[in-house]
Amino acid sequence: MKLSRRDFLKLSGIAAATTASGGLASFMPVMAQDEIVMQWWDHFLPLQPLTESVFAAYKEANPNVSVEYSVFSPPDLGQALQLAYPNDQAPDVHALAGINVPIAALQGEGWFAPLGPHVSEEWKNSLPESIFIEGRTTFGGELYSFPIFSFRWHEALTWFDKQILEEAGYDPEVGPRTWDEFRDAAQKITANGGGTVFGWTQGIGHIDRMGATLTRLAHLAGSSGEFDWSTGEYAYGSDAFVNALEFLVSMERDGSLFPTGITIDTRNARSRWATGSGGLFMDGPWNPGVLQGNFPEFLEVVGVSQAPVPDLDTPAYTYSSPKSGDFWISAQSDYPEHAAAILQEFTSESYQIALAERMDQPPLDLDTVAKANVHPTYSKSMDLFRDIVRLAPDPLVKNPAVSEVLSRMNDIRPNLGEIVQGAIAGEVSDIAGTLQAYSDQLSAERERAISEAQAEGFEVSQDDWVFSNWDPAADYTSDMYDA
Repeated sequence: MKLSRRDFLKLSGIAAATTASGGLASFMPVMAQDEIVMQWWDHFLPLQPLTESVFAAYKEANPNVSVEYSVFSPPDLGQALQLAYPNDQAPDVHALAGINVPIAALQGEGWFAPLGPHVSEEWKNSLPESIFIEGRTTFGGELYSFPIFSFRWHEALTWFDKQILEEAGYDPEVGPRTWDEFRDAAQKITANGGGTVFGWTQGIGHIDRMGATLTRLAHLAGSSGEFDWSTGEYAYGSDAFVNALEFLVSMERDGSLFPTGITIDTRNARSRWATGSGGLFMDGPWNPGVLQGNFPEFLEVVGVSQAPVPDLDTPAYTYSSPKSGDFWISAQSDYPEHAAAILQEFTSESYQIALAERMDQPPLDLDTVAKANVHPTYSKSMDLFRDIVRLAPDPLVKNPAVSEVLSRMNDIRPNLGEIVQGAIAGEVSDIAGTLQAYSDQLSAERERAISEAQAEGFEVSQDDWVFSNWDPAADYTSDMYDA
């Protein structure tokens, strides 16, 4: 007897958080037919009401089609999918959270069905060029998936209490623009605060976030990021990373950092900042959404400006890797045409506007933010992202065998975020030497992993991390991988 997917989930011991039914109004209704019940698994709990509205609209137009919607935690989703596929019990559509396997490898195992045969050229042409990345959303030039969020964002925007910043002598419509201005504003806010308000509130204990923030600041100081794309070498020992970390450390030495900032996380730091203990706070575009839910009165005095740069004379950019598709049609699905029809609605203007109104990650279509009911700081954030965020090259796209190297590499400790925390805490005295040692250790570990992968027959080398045609001011688009 072949188990239903619902029975399979029960027997596998993995319980989803929610199940619902629904559909999409923009698709032509079908004539009366046998009842169709599709399975949809993802991990987007905050988007559940919005997703359910899409399903409900589809069912209204197609009364015989229902969607059983299961929302998992990321680890449970990964476990459920790994159990489901070998047993021919995969859902019709699913996300890939909790799956630590390259998408190209999953495609090689026959997991996915293409979108292409079930969508129009007109719809495909409406999508941003930046999403068509081989190995991320396309295979052999055929579209399989797409992201619902934009890659144009970063987590180092400068957020501030406008009144506190103005009292420190800075225009709240502009904000501190450079590292020197940020440091000076933080000092003045602290001096004005009488021991209760500090210039810079940050969750230095949020290790992963601080590693990402340092990398953003290094980008703005002229680094391409983790790697020097001209050589393929690790770049953590570069002047850009050293100077960026010294900038962060300087504010603790000035006495501007909130006293427990070294140990608290971002959520805790935001709460301290939003309740009047701080002036400046680095965070991403989701900040007004969080404030609206938890500190609505404070949101009305909040301003935002671009992440600070070393100077105003040098063009500065930051980089994000290509985004993978968020939802995938299973090759085991009996209803790929319905799955594709529903998926198209996730790129509709109405859905993207609704996504923007959650004030979280920016929607795929940034233009819809102007039509959404969002806080002015969220709208301003989108303009700031357009100015400086560019699409980075990805070694995994150039050569999927890079995954064989990455999977063989051991973690190097302390990692980047731990180095940031240690330096700000005064436990790392030689910043340049420590960052260079971290780069050297990563290089040695990657070299070992490359040799191991090559010995097992994989064609991969450090050259796969070299992108000689990279332009720091431009997006690295799909066609550039073949140049």
